[in-house]
Amino acid sequence: MQEVWQIIMAESGTISWPQANPVWTFRYTLNDSSEPEGLAIHDVRYKNRKVLYKASLPSLRVQYNGNCGPYKDALTYGNATVQNNGRRVAVYDVDIFGIRYLAIESYHTIGSYRLRQRWTFMPDGRVYPRLFSAGLQCNDDHRHHAYWRFDFDINDAGTDSVYEFNTTTPDIGFGPGWHKKRTEISRVKNPATNRTWAVMDERAANGYFLSPGPTDGTADAFSTRDLWITRYRGAEDKHGNQGTSYDDGLNAYLNFENIESSDVVLWYCGHLSHHAHDGADEWHATGPLLSPFRW
Repeated sequence: MQEVWQIIMAESGTISWPQANPVWTFRYTLNDSSEPEGLAIHDVRYKNRKVLYKASLPSLRVQYNGNCGPYKDALTYGNATVQNNGRRVAVYDVDIFGIRYLAIESYHTIGSYRLRQRWTFMPDGRVYPRLFSAGLQCNDDHRHHAYWRFDFDINDAGTDSVYEFNTTTPDIGFGPGWHKKRTEISRVKNPATNRTWAVMDERAANGYFLSPGPTDGTADAFSTRDLWITRYRGAEDKHGNQGTSYDDGLNAYLNFENIESSDVVLWYCGHLSHHAHDGADEWHATGPLLSPFRW
């Protein structure tokens, strides 16, 4: 019997920033097609306190108005471009008007698309996950539906709860506008009520807000939800191998499990519109904001 070995290409590293007195520490990986989840970050800590066990961009679906597609694209080591540092992942420190921040990114070409995935880390604890897109595979209007997976471990695993804010919600014990989500559920954005979510450690009462980005759009008939709140199950982390071009496959994770004071995972979708008349060189961006509270 002849053994066949598959060579898996990947790039990984460990970040402590800034080096003299680290505010952020984490690991990163960019794997090939066996785990097509984009540039993933692991064991993310802000001021030496855990924020995320893992965050990634496991799915990118493209919906055209015409007969083209749909597609499910994968951001991998194989379609990432070697950058100026000779690697497929670039890590850089930026100072703009006296404000320093850390960025880590990969640049991908898939067909006619040019895609840049970036994580930006601010010294005040904010994190900006972003996908930038340019190019036209077909000369029709289309939307890129980018699905981030955030496996939160605020301080540690197992004691986090998820809250939702709407300006129309009275104070029912969690502060004006806030209510707790008690079982697995999916949600849509509601800009009219400034809908926002928070993951809070029930013991320490600190956590992170997840706020929709200004260009993230809203769900439609093709991508029907914006947020999925689930209890962590290892089998549900498929490393980018979930869903198809026609179905994101995330509703299968909603089993009405209790999510109060547990290990929670939030899936978030940004819907990035690209009009054909803008041309192939117009760049568009999507992604939420993660920001700390009571840290």
